[in-house]
Amino acid sequence: MNLNHFLKSDREKAQRLYDSMQFMASELLLAAIEEGDFDGCKDIAESIAQHSKDLKKMEHPEKVVKLNEIASEFAKRGLNVVPVKSPSRRVH
Repeated sequence: MNLNHFLKSDREKAQRLYDSMQFMASELLLAAIEEGDFDGCKDIAESIAQHSKDLKKMEHPEKVVKLNEIASEFAKRGLNVVPVKSPSRRVH
């Protein structure tokens, strides 16, 4: 997993979610299948799916992450950085 696609503040949580998914898939799900615990399989699969959704929500393109880091550096130096929209062109 490429942690560069996550904001620095989210990287630890993203890594924990990813590690948890790996454990559930490689250990818990296999054990549940071997034991014939199909309700457990369903629950584990739902947990993996939820972790995947959470990771997807946290993921950003690398450029967005870099811009966020640059804005954070400016903020640390006391500069207020806000997004600016380009002026809309009016056609008469």
